[in-house]
Formats: sequence, C-alpha cells, structure tokens
Amino acid sequence: MENKLSTTTEGEELKSAAQVVADVLAENTTKNQFLQNVGYQNARRISNEQSAELEAEKKTNAELRVQVVDLSNKVQESEQARIIDREEMKRSQSEMEAKLNLLLSQIRPS
Repeated sequence: MENKLSTTTEGEELKSAAQVVADVLAENTTKNQFLQNVGYQNARRISNEQSAELEAEKKTNAELRVQVVDLSNKVQESEQARIIDREEMKRSQSEMEAKLNLLLSQIRPS
C-alpha cells in the first residue's frame, strides 16, 4: 500500500491516501461495504469477465432494440395495408351493390 502511495506513472497525479486504501481494498475484497459506508462509491472494480458480460449484454440490448424497431415498422406497414384493403373492399362492395341494383331494376318492372 505504501508503494502505491509513493509511486506514480507518467501523467498520473499523486494519489491520496484514501484513494490508495480504496484501490487496495477494492482489489483484495469482494464486498466493499466499508468503502460504501465511508462514501467511496467507485470502490468496486469490474473484472474483465464482468466487463465482457456487460459488453455482451449491451450488444444484445442494442440488437433487441433494432428488432423492436423493425417489428414496429412491420406492424405499421401491415396496419396501413389493412386500411387500404378495407377501403378497396368497401369501394368494390359499393360497385357490386350498384350493379346489382341496376340489374334488379331492369328485371323488376316499376
């Protein structure tokens, strides 16, 4: 711990004693309740495995968002196609009713 307190790398500021203690505790303990109790929030370091898991989760979430947007667009397109089909069916039905009425009027004497 004393070595970490006195040594720095290029471009790095000298660490405070609290920062060194927090780093050492973070490296050597699994539960850093002490650090959380004294108000040091960044005490937990993320392992490479956890980091990889987080990255994979982010990627999965991004892929899921893309799928949701794609499906949403497909639903909108389907809804628009359904509306157009319904309007065409109404128009076709009206034309058929008009033709039927014309035929019926020609068959029935008025």
